[in-house]
Amino acid sequence: MRRQFLADIFREVDDELRRDGAQQLWDKYGIYVIGIAVSIVAVTSAVVGWNAYQSAQAEDASVAFLEANVEAAQEGADTAAIYAEFAEGAPAGYAALARLREAASLTTAGDVEAAIAAYEKVAGDTGAEDILRDLASIKAGTLLVGRTSYDDLAGRLLSLTGPGEAWRNPAREVLGLAAYREQKYRAARIFFQEIVDDPTSTPGVRDRAHVMIALIDPHVPTATPDNSSEVSEDSSSTDDAPVAEAAPIDETAPRAETSEEAE
Repeated sequence: MRRQFLADIFREVDDELRRDGAQQLWDKYGIYVIGIAVSIVAVTSAVVGWNAYQSAQAEDASVAFLEANVEAAQEGADTAAIYAEFAEGAPAGYAALARLREAASLTTAGDVEAAIAAYEKVAGDTGAEDILRDLASIKAGTLLVGRTSYDDLAGRLLSLTGPGEAWRNPAREVLGLAAYREQKYRAARIFFQEIVDDPTSTPGVRDRAHVMIALIDPHVPTATPDNSSEVSEDSSSTDDAPVAEAAPIDETAPRAETSEEAE
């Protein structure tokens, strides 16, 4: 009985010490706990509010973009101007889409220089998605074939031709055409062969690549039975890599145009 009594006393003392310790800790650090709790609530409210604001902005931009599309579809509408005006005040993603449509309209109207400028504006917009920026680079490159050098286009597009790139085959096609135009037949053949070998190539792109390879092959060395190399008389290509020094431009060489653009 006495032992139980003592145990109860010790338990009460221990509980009292715990309460006193907790009270002392609260007296000392309670203000910080309250501050942290208030901060968490404030940050959470700010995040929720910001997300709601962004959602509202995106919804407004979506509606405005739809209205711009409807207006641009009207007969006699200045499509390029409509999309250019929309892009000025739109969020980055919608602005990029609008500028792509502006550039396409300018291309259709024959204003190639303005179209190139519009595409390059998207390509240089760090706020836009990479996939849209890359597409704009390729679209601009398509228009620049024959207007700038192969080496310039290679500097713009060569990084987009890798196996994991979304627009690799359109980029390869543009560079292949540019190389062919400057009689860089080896480089051109490499690009078109990569298109043929790529299982993701669309039938149209692959068919055009086959046609270009058929045009290129007479200009590149072919192995003979004695393992020597013989080059056709009209071959003037000595390039061995995709990026090479520019050869004189043959203005009589046929210029192949890209008829199937990546969307």
